[in-house]
Amino acid sequence: MSRSRLAKLSHAQLVELAAEACESSRKVKNKADALIAQVAPLPAWCVDILMSPDLLPQLFSSFGLSDHAAASVCSTWSHAYSRQLRRCRYVDATRVRWLADVPKQPNGLCMLPGGVLAITSSDDDEVAAVNFVAARNDTDPQALAACQASTLAAQHFEWLMDLARTNDGFLACNLRDRSAALYKFALDGSMDELARAPALAEYPQGFSRCAVHEQTQRTFALAVKDGDDRNAVAILDSHLQVVATVEAANSMDDDGPIRDVAVHGDQVIVLTTRDHALGPGLRLLDLDGRYQRTIAAFRFCRPQAVAASHGKVFVVDKYYEEDEEDEEDPIRHVLLVIDIHSGDILQQVQFNLVDEISAVLVDGDEIYIAGFGESEVVVLPFAGSET
Repeated sequence: MSRSRLAKLSHAQLVELAAEACESSRKVKNKADALIAQVAPLPAWCVDILMSPDLLPQLFSSFGLSDHAAASVCSTWSHAYSRQLRRCRYVDATRVRWLADVPKQPNGLCMLPGGVLAITSSDDDEVAAVNFVAARNDTDPQALAACQASTLAAQHFEWLMDLARTNDGFLACNLRDRSAALYKFALDGSMDELARAPALAEYPQGFSRCAVHEQTQRTFALAVKDGDDRNAVAILDSHLQVVATVEAANSMDDDGPIRDVAVHGDQVIVLTTRDHALGPGLRLLDLDGRYQRTIAAFRFCRPQAVAASHGKVFVVDKYYEEDEEDEEDPIRHVLLVIDIHSGDILQQVQFNLVDEISAVLVDGDEIYIAGFGESEVVVLPFAGSET
């Protein structure tokens, strides 16, 4: 368009045209910014505020994934926006990866030193074992080789389920073996058995899930009765001696009323299902098992697993396309990111795994989710960066 024709446009029309040009071309936008800075430069105090490393976190505190345009202003704003995303623990669903060498039917996940991921699994003959795979590209090859060469790697069990780290080893939940419902193994060497806990008399099936409180080394394990129609949270001390059994619940249908358990700070998080008398949600307990409050009540359809980190709770939920348990309807899974203080759902991330989800693990910059039916582990990274 010629200058003479542009001159006939009104000021408002020219402004609208210029704005559209800036949105469609970074080069045009940068030129416009330079011209604006020459004609009407920002006062020095304003520039200091907008570029201050101390004040930018406050300015960006309410920014979310939809505010990504802020990152294109300048490198300082780009870094501030990236740090804000990491502080909020937003998940970047565009950089999903799949873990290699995953064993059949993975049940539990636990990160060991050197970036080695321990995975409990069972094959078609229901032979359970602990497997070790590289979790990342920077996994220590010597640490991985040592784990794979340990006597534990060649040992078979009845039906291993969840895993959890302790200060001096890691735990493995076991089902169907009354004499060994919970194992503790060493972290190094041959990974010898350090201790074990038998199944509880009232819950003879064993333990299906577990989590450890870092400071006290208390273990919170999900005890299961035959038929999975009744379960409870068992509290064990650092020597795997039972302290108490809390949150006992009967199933309202044919599934377990409690699905999973996690620990965050000094709070125990109990994930209940729609078969619980009080419905699905996250029940928060203190370290002695006393009930405190419930968050995200009735916000889940068929919750599968839970983990917690940095003030956030991560729940994997399952639903059917038509919200009916029909084999004709496709299954969908979604990862819900929940603020533990407010109970608000901050983000919902859909990922491509079907059938049952057996475990979710938050470690460092990534979230690991095990698909029991597909024998796969999907890895979702957090958005942004700390630097």
